[in-house]
Amino acid sequence: MRLKWFFLLSLLFTGGVQASEPVVFVLAATDKVVVTNPKGQKYSALPTQRLLHGHTIAVPKGQRFSVLILNTGNRRVYNGPARLKVIADTVRVLSGPAVKVFPVEQAHLDLIDQWINLYARPRGVPLPKRDKAEKEDASEANPLRVLQPIDGSLLLTRTPEFVFRGDLPREGNLMIFDSRGKRFWVEPLESEYVSLPPAAKFEWGQSFTWEVRRLTGGRVVHGSFHIASEETARSLLEARVPDHASTLPELKLFYGMRLQLAKAFKEANEVWESLGMELTVQGQPSRIRP
Repeated sequence: MRLKWFFLLSLLFTGGVQASEPVVFVLAATDKVVVTNPKGQKYSALPTQRLLHGHTIAVPKGQRFSVLILNTGNRRVYNGPARLKVIADTVRVLSGPAVKVFPVEQAHLDLIDQWINLYARPRGVPLPKRDKAEKEDASEANPLRVLQPIDGSLLLTRTPEFVFRGDLPREGNLMIFDSRGKRFWVEPLESEYVSLPPAAKFEWGQSFTWEVRRLTGGRVVHGSFHIASEETARSLLEARVPDHASTLPELKLFYGMRLQLAKAFKEANEVWESLGMELTVQGQPSRIRP
């Protein structure tokens, strides 16, 4: 009897583990494709989503849905009207036209594997700790924050630009430090947009930290960035995918993923915007609403 119960529990445990493993990786979806999870919750289908066993997908007439089947490594494209269901190792067509199947090159499979490893399904991400000055600013009506460069960014240019939002500190300075912590440049912060002059000679491959500091003392906001090597910058920029209506959204996605994994966030965000989406820092996609 004990062996029988142990066997049944083993089956249940194994099934639960398999059910939690992603079956497909979404590569492209037009804006009216809707996913329903096993709990009955509905949401817009978006590239980079991972769907599990039991998810269903509604593809209205004129809409398109493209996925990678993780088990086989092939790409499947579904054109609406169609109703689909994710089963143990593929996507079943419940109604609609026959699926179109395409191979995926190894470089793109490797890219997806890196993405899944980096952006695991979030289970609650701790909030970053803030220093005393930032906590004080958080209580202000419109605290200062930086839009560019995103902290930890890889820049593909030697002319960094800063974009801030919020209340600028009175008589504040933007201070930039090199990798040894030595002061590299100081620029008065008089506008939300800061372009540094040619005299600030940034070189390929250099790393920097920066902070906005009040003249009276006190750090308001800070971050870091790294300027790519000339070879890396050229390689990423030359791989650019044209933003044309005729360009497959899958190709845009792969380029955006390559930029994101390299931490070239500025250029990656331009790709996500062209796909009508944005990403959180944990890699969670959401659709940009007009």
